[in-house]
Amino acid sequence: MEWKKIINAVAPVLGTALGGPMAGAAVKIIAGAVLGDENASEQQVTEAVMQGLSPEALVKLREADNAFKVRMRELDIDLAKLNAATEQAYLSDVQDARQSHGGSLGVFWLGIAILLTFAGVMVAVLWGGYALLVSPDPIKDESMKAIVSALIGTVVGYVAANAQQVVGYFFGSSKGSADKTDALAAAVRGVGQR
Repeated sequence: MEWKKIINAVAPVLGTALGGPMAGAAVKIIAGAVLGDENASEQQVTEAVMQGLSPEALVKLREADNAFKVRMRELDIDLAKLNAATEQAYLSDVQDARQSHGGSLGVFWLGIAILLTFAGVMVAVLWGGYALLVSPDPIKDESMKAIVSALIGTVVGYVAANAQQVVGYFFGSSKGSADKTDALAAAVRGVGQR
């Protein structure tokens, strides 16, 4: 189980803060409650939480959560809206980048060059692997055959994943993915309007 899920179960306000721009402050508060040292690193906090929290640490963590909740109310900060606004800003940046560069002829040719390079590398590796495996003097060592086969599989997987990103950038992704993105954006907007 991830340590942030544990924190979210014990101290939900601090857990919510961990998912947004207030994460640094939340880690300091959790470190103070769990380790007694606000300057402890996130790694130290993670290890302490994953090892199990003592009853005293649980009480301190809940007290810190309540104090943080009160402070957020005093400052009129809604963590859910803040996190949603941050997510919406990220989505807007991605959409703006596509709109800004989507019609650029230079970006189009860069995409074509990337796809052609990937295709060339894939053809070369596949041909080279095939040539090694079926040459007149075939590889007799079984481990070398496994290495060549693994190399071919790795290169094909890498090329396919990166080519998919390039194609997705230019032509968009599947209809289901587009619907899911639209639903996510609508949900984020709905939270932001509450």
